[in-house]
Amino acid sequence: WEDRLSWVAANNAQLESLDSSADSPILYRKAVRALRTVQRGNPTNHVMGLDATASGLQIMGAMSGCYNTARAVNLVNTGRREDVYGAVARHMNTLPNISVSRAQLKKPIMTVFYGSTAQPKEIFGEGPELLAFYQALREQLTGAYELMGIFQSYWRSDVEYHSWKLPDGHLAKVPVTETVEKSLEIDEFDHMRFAYRANILCPKAKSRALAANIVHSVDGWIVRMMIRAARKQGFWLAPIHDCFYTSPNNMNQVRQNYVTIMQWIAKHDLVSSILSQISGIYVPYTKHSYTLSHDIAKAEYALS
Repeated sequence: WEDRLSWVAANNAQLESLDSSADSPILYRKAVRALRTVQRGNPTNHVMGLDATASGLQIMGAMSGCYNTARAVNLVNTGRREDVYGAVARHMNTLPNISVSRAQLKKPIMTVFYGSTAQPKEIFGEGPELLAFYQALREQLTGAYELMGIFQSYWRSDVEYHSWKLPDGHLAKVPVTETVEKSLEIDEFDHMRFAYRANILCPKAKSRALAANIVHSVDGWIVRMMIRAARKQGFWLAPIHDCFYTSPNNMNQVRQNYVTIMQWIAKHDLVSSILSQISGIYVPYTKHSYTLSHDIAKAEYALS
């Protein structure tokens, strides 16, 4: 935050001329206009947004109580804003004969924790770089990586849907569908043949979808909790997935609300609750640490 404030102060006289170098020039110009309005002593209706740094990994880090994961995604304050994609790239590049960039890693890291194996293979092939990728994930994002495998292992091949309740009572009910293809022949049209595909509700032997569905359901619960907290505190909040928009006057409260929710996740046995509901029997789960919530309280860049 200090770097951002210092940059604005140092460039105050020329902010308007720097829009072409901004990541989002339109949003940059909008923010500069709002700043000038305030500098003239007038109120502004400017709305700003801050988003979670890798929300899926934050959720899995808090659910697993993993300090490695939490540090990598700014749930534990390290004194700077961490970049998980850059960190994994640096870790991979310490391994023999490996050279990857941050840009190469963003998409495979985002998708692999939702069960994708195709994206990493598309980027790295099936040789040593792919092995180095998974090694870096196990070492840098230990709890999240383990939790992904645990979630996937609870796929049920005997049901037409998986369901579980979130802490606010919301029921997540995810149908199990299979794509089927049928061929038809129409006698009245000179035996014309055609095929059609349809998704039907039925049990399915395997799927990689369960980890993504569980994490997304918790993500949805977080958004609901954020909106409820803002309403109680008397201000308007607009979420777009894991990015939260409001007046700058309220943004520090929004940051605190998010941290409080992540602390709750780190304290409670949400993994055991969800997997027990899916499986129909009690599933114990031991977190990597039960003290993570204390450190999450001091997180500076969970939303940034």
